[in-house]
Amino acid sequence: MNPYEGKSVDTWLSITQKLVDEHPLKPFVVEICLNSWKSMLEGKFNDRLNRRVKDMSLTPQATGALLHDLIPEYVEANEIKGFRKGRSNNEKDIVCIFNDGLSIEIKTSSQSKIYGNRSYAVSDTGKGKSGYYITINFERTDKKNPEILFIKMGWLDHTDWHGQKSQTGQQASISKDVWENKLITLHKLQIDINTADYERLQTLEGIGPTTAQKIIDHREANGKYESVDDLFDVKGVREKTVKYLQDAIII
Repeated sequence: MNPYEGKSVDTWLSITQKLVDEHPLKPFVVEICLNSWKSMLEGKFNDRLNRRVKDMSLTPQATGALLHDLIPEYVEANEIKGFRKGRSNNEKDIVCIFNDGLSIEIKTSSQSKIYGNRSYAVSDTGKGKSGYYITINFERTDKKNPEILFIKMGWLDHTDWHGQKSQTGQQASISKDVWENKLITLHKLQIDINTADYERLQTLEGIGPTTAQKIIDHREANGKYESVDDLFDVKGVREKTVKYLQDAIII
């Protein structure tokens, strides 16, 4: 049953918060994801290759697929009570043994949002697309010391997914309303705006390529930022953006 059915958008966030707070895996989600990421970066494929993953400049697709598979392995290896990894195409990525309604799909992305296969927007048959989700957005591994940017958890209905209009398109995405209100942020990387480079600045909500460059130019011309409010001096940075960034950046 869709917990959002018949509910207005302005009620979604409170519904999501309740759903996430009630999920028994919630207290462990951030630890699971961060430890899986660290293990992946430091791990080696084999002794012959003798190279760590973070030194291999894997494609974002390969990185995401590896992280996607490691998280359920971590859950099972650490014997988190009541949960195991999915073992068939009809099971979700993390299976709740005592209540399948608490089973979880995992989505990973090196971009600022998440995406699914086009099948998510077509049908809810087979492996159900409705239910709990954990989403992880990460930096590319060709970046020095790549980090997980944020970890979210929530509940999505299969109708929240929208396939690409092109008949050859293979992706499905979710709307801004769904992204902001049906997924709760459990972890967010704090970024130092006095040392962040052009690419890392763009991972901040509301900061695009042009504004990222302006932040750097202002920093180089005027010295270090003393507070978040100094961003008001950067042309193009709006009050709404500065307010959102209060918890996302450090000085």
